[in-house]
Amino acid sequence: MTAANVIEQHVARALTRHRGIEPLVRLVAAELPTGERGPWLKMADALATGDVAKGTAAATASMACWIPLFASGENDPRLTVRLLQTASRPPVGIASVWWLVSYPLSLAMVALAVLALVVFFVFPKFESIFSAFGVGLPLVTQIAIGLRSMIMRVWPPILVTGAVVAIAWWLAIRWSARSATAVANFTHSLARLVAAEIPTDEALALAGHAASAAGLDLASPRRPLTYAAAAALDFAPRPAAVLLDAIADCHDDRSRGRLDVTAWFFGPALIGVVGLIVSFLTLALFMPLIQLVFDLS
Repeated sequence: MTAANVIEQHVARALTRHRGIEPLVRLVAAELPTGERGPWLKMADALATGDVAKGTAAATASMACWIPLFASGENDPRLTVRLLQTASRPPVGIASVWWLVSYPLSLAMVALAVLALVVFFVFPKFESIFSAFGVGLPLVTQIAIGLRSMIMRVWPPILVTGAVVAIAWWLAIRWSARSATAVANFTHSLARLVAAEIPTDEALALAGHAASAAGLDLASPRRPLTYAAAAALDFAPRPAAVLLDAIADCHDDRSRGRLDVTAWFFGPALIGVVGLIVSFLTLALFMPLIQLVFDLS
């Protein structure tokens, strides 16, 4: 059975079992940011009409929100909690990663903007004033003034490189099937499907599609399917689901730990860089003033 057939089969079952929860799905969608409501609204439309083709297309495009339906029986009281857990997971990950990328990048841009502002607009005024008094400029001030030509050359490449690095970093952390976040989401989805006693090959296909990873094989695990998760599948469905949840929690902790470590490293490091730039500019500005005072005295 192909992956497409597996998805269609489980969508048909889900639409039969859960057609009455369409208002709940719309309520969940209404609580999400505008950009994340689309997949949930499409799922609600499919539940309202019972259209398997529409549901299959929606599930193929965005599998994650369908996993709770596939893993829950009719009138399962846990379905509401599972939908809420699934809905709340992506915004938290995106916010953390975006903050991680934007915070150090913003600091770097502020530092470069301050440097450019002072070098282009402040130093020329000081240079003309000191020339009028016949004061020779100290070496540090000459270096700062000489930065104008360098900034003109490197400013555009720095902006472009910073933007590319930020986007690549964000995509790697958020979407890479090998990232700790993707492994955690995949393993949580697999746990739900296994607990529902869905056949292992079908559970792997569905969870793998949700993590944008196809062709997963227990004989040769590759991320997001880890060796630990593959070993957990040797147990009965309920114990296997407990083990898979524990494995997913470990990867969740690793993902959060990496975000925290990176934030704690880049934040102070770039604050130090900004401090050095401000100190350099202050020294470059005040050295001629000090020299002028000594010359006048």
